[in-house]
Amino acid sequence: MQKISHRTRSFDGFTLDLTRGSLLRGNQEIKLPPKPYDALKYLVENPGRLISKRELIEALWPDTAVTDDSLVQCLGEVRRALGDEAQQIIKTVPRRGYIFDREVRENAPSAPTTTYTEETGVQLIIEEEETDGRRMVAATALPSAGVVALLPEYKVSSVQRVATAIKQHRWIATGVFATLALVAMAFIYFTRPGGAIDSIAVMPFVNVSDDPNAEYLSEGISDNIIDRLSRLPNLKRVIPLNSVLRYKGKQMDPQAVGRELGVRAVMTGRLIQHGDELSINVELVDVRDNKHLWSGQYNRKLADLMIVQSEIAQEISEKLRLRLTGEEKESLVKRSTQSSEAYKLFMLGRYFQRRGKKENFEKSVEYFEQAVAKDPTYALADAELGLAYRNLGWGGWMVPKEFSQKEEWAALKALQIDNGLGEAHVVMADIKAFHLDWEGAEAEYQRALELDPNSARTHQFYASHLRLLGRLDETMLHLKRAQELDPLSFDINQDIALTLFFSRQYDRAIEEFQKTAGIDPNFPHGLLAQAYQAKGRYQEAVVELEKDGGKGNAQLGYAYAVAGKTVEARRVLDELKELSKEHYVSPFRFALVYIGLGDMDQAFAWLNKTFDDDPYRLAVLKANPRFDSLRSDPRCTDLLRRMKLDS
Repeated sequence: MQKISHRTRSFDGFTLDLTRGSLLRGNQEIKLPPKPYDALKYLVENPGRLISKRELIEALWPDTAVTDDSLVQCLGEVRRALGDEAQQIIKTVPRRGYIFDREVRENAPSAPTTTYTEETGVQLIIEEEETDGRRMVAATALPSAGVVALLPEYKVSSVQRVATAIKQHRWIATGVFATLALVAMAFIYFTRPGGAIDSIAVMPFVNVSDDPNAEYLSEGISDNIIDRLSRLPNLKRVIPLNSVLRYKGKQMDPQAVGRELGVRAVMTGRLIQHGDELSINVELVDVRDNKHLWSGQYNRKLADLMIVQSEIAQEISEKLRLRLTGEEKESLVKRSTQSSEAYKLFMLGRYFQRRGKKENFEKSVEYFEQAVAKDPTYALADAELGLAYRNLGWGGWMVPKEFSQKEEWAALKALQIDNGLGEAHVVMADIKAFHLDWEGAEAEYQRALELDPNSARTHQFYASHLRLLGRLDETMLHLKRAQELDPLSFDINQDIALTLFFSRQYDRAIEEFQKTAGIDPNFPHGLLAQAYQAKGRYQEAVVELEKDGGKGNAQLGYAYAVAGKTVEARRVLDELKELSKEHYVSPFRFALVYIGLGDMDQAFAWLNKTFDDDPYRLAVLKANPRFDSLRSDPRCTDLLRRMKLDS
């Protein structure tokens, strides 16, 4: 019997077998792809040491240029394998790197493994186990036993073993070859190039009944299926709902849609609701050759909607020929709530949240609050409720301290229920930024991306955070990734243009803003106006902002001021004073007009009031070109110091 020694590293009940290239928990092997395995190996071999992102990237991809996202995704797989969602084993040190924070023991005993080999017609049983470092040999030979010379490890190949078995048992040769042929055919099918389809767009369901009250269902079903499929790592691209909504109500050619969105498969669906009865029809097409992959019909009760959605997602994964682990299969059927009524309210909340504007955000808050009242354990509804409060607050429709407190309560509750929910970490990142905890906010964004590296919204929000801090190269990397995931998103395209503006690339920014303005009727004209003003095109900025209309438009007041229209600018100040008698008006709006007028004493008086009310809003002073002229003023230096943005 041949004893083969293994090089191992053990920690926290895990064993990393460096000889076999495997990770074990007890006797059970945990599957890890090559890069995550290499990452774990590197960390385990350097315990207790701070390893920078750059060092780890160079160790894992020595000859390939990759972004931090690749590393985050890789470590996310390692943490899932270790059950380290709380980051207690592999700790993230914000903006610096990672520490493997466990004691590591070398060459700890590993479970013995028995394999079989043949040599010159003699069957040997070789048992692998840990020894004192020497390879001991004992062999049981059939039909006779005796001592056998030490054999090199892995000397006999799998093909040789099969050939020897066939020679010894010719009567089963035909069966063996038949089996091998079937295995080979299956292997070729599942591993041939293009065998699995790794990108898909799920179109908004068509509301055939034309009942406007069912519109939230047509979007909500698509949204849920998209969310389920996005959890599968084998699907490299699942187009978010925001991009596919462009096709809502239009005649669609799946092949044209696939080409425009850059996906291989397109799913379409039709929905009919009669009271509590639902009839759903779906069709899946491979757009490469316009091949029909699957269609299905489901007639169910509205209360069974969550079950139907998981069934559809499962069918899609099978027809795309995705090979899923048990955990991935479970993620397809996992429910955020067991209450069908709470889920219906959640879909309504998301429906109105997507439509923007004050009254829609207020409706979304109402529906999310009703959803969490129906199911107090509905973490995702709490997270979305936090974002709805954020939208109301950032739009200036709620007093900052009021909306931030409600947003924080929602985020804390969501995280208490499910700390592994990426959406909740995004909300918490926003809260920490509101309280000027910039590093804490960054850690929350990174955690959200580790949990869901394919979230376009998280990449976009994180990019906005980085832009305020002046880290523009990183901003653009995350926006480009968000754009890859959600190619037709107006918001992401606007953010790319805004980042070009922050980078002082004004002509490119104007070009990008104009593209978006020509497509989206709700385009915020103040963004394009900023770029015009940076180029000295003041009258064009005024014309652009006058399209928005409305009283107390501080952006327009600033535009009037820098264009030399002092009377009009002061009229806007008067309008702001009147509005402040009716509801909360951010002091920053007054400050902006005074900055345009060049009245720095009044401007800094209102900026200081803004710091007292809503300090996060002043983060634009750090890197926005509009405020370049202020930064030489000691009062601006003091504000940035108090905001912890002076470095």
